[in-house]
Amino acid sequence: MIKELYWIRNMTQHYWFKANKNGYGWHPADWKGWLIILFYLAFLVQSFVQIDMQSHSVSDTLLNFLPRWLIFTALLTIITYLKGESITWGAKGKDQHKIP
Repeated sequence: MIKELYWIRNMTQHYWFKANKNGYGWHPADWKGWLIILFYLAFLVQSFVQIDMQSHSVSDTLLNFLPRWLIFTALLTIITYLKGESITWGAKGKDQHKIP
């Protein structure tokens, strides 16, 4: 019975992000995933403009923007990890038996 419930839960689970077939990472697979990416980019642009208006040089802008960029990117990575497919290394699917 537990296996049946687990199977039913996995059938109804819908990922916001799909795992990349080649390489490491995710890409948006649902409108919610695209919305997260849009918010990520909007927050980065807004943050950069806000810092740029207050700083006096390019180096000040970049040094003050770096911590925010790291935080936003870490949050994006956490969300994609929680709402995305699990990542597997190596060949996936039909190509597995073709590896010499």
